[in-house]
Amino acid sequence: MIELHPSEFAGVAPLLEGIQQKALPSAICQGYSPGRIFVDRRDLPQLILVWSALGYYFIAGSPVLAHAVKASRVLREIFVPASQAGGESSFILVPAQAGWKEHLPALLPGQEVIEIYRRPFQFNLAQFQALPAWQARIPPGCQLRIMDAALTEKLGAPPGWFSSEAFLANGLGIALLAGDEIASLCVSVFASRERMEMDIHTEEKHQRKGFAALAASAFIEECLRRGKQPNWECFWENKASTALAEKLGFQAEADYPVYYWEA
Repeated sequence: MIELHPSEFAGVAPLLEGIQQKALPSAICQGYSPGRIFVDRRDLPQLILVWSALGYYFIAGSPVLAHAVKASRVLREIFVPASQAGGESSFILVPAQAGWKEHLPALLPGQEVIEIYRRPFQFNLAQFQALPAWQARIPPGCQLRIMDAALTEKLGAPPGWFSSEAFLANGLGIALLAGDEIASLCVSVFASRERMEMDIHTEEKHQRKGFAALAASAFIEECLRRGKQPNWECFWENKASTALAEKLGFQAEADYPVYYWEA
């Protein structure tokens, strides 16, 4: 397979439209997120493999071509070592089309691959706007703060960004501070021109206080103010994430299969 130069990424973006993860492939193709793309040929490619810095790989095109163009070698000898160098030890392959499951033994020989599911959500603006005002629920002694240069230097940019500067220019983070402590943090773990992927972490001692909903609500409002669509996705078994998403105006769509393995 042939590795494309980043200047060529935008040209293959239409081949990835079948992928149900709505933000990350676009973030890579648009140059917002680190990634590598391989194709079977530059002229009218029929198979495409995408590496992301998060251990998620995307594959699109005809499964029957995978063996002929040695897609397995790209996954095993390029993608996995590159992810391991970044500290990843588990990987997820996301196909754009049905039919890839039966080709996994050839694509990932010798690996124990598990089929799991991701749950995408559709944001309902009217439902979010109909919610009670969240600002009144901020407890005394707490405040919300947009991640600036100082806070980003302290926490570091999410791994879906090239640098802290890139995150500050095109990403978003909302921190809920309890005194001087970050109690809950909602960040765009990656973003495209159209969407920001939400990721939320609340410190254990501050959980079950509604802090995640506050940070996420502030994130959504700021995201919309910037003309972006908030994007939410989680694993199918994450009941807490699903419940919070639905509380904030997101509506669950059909789960889709992805394939997980460990090095």
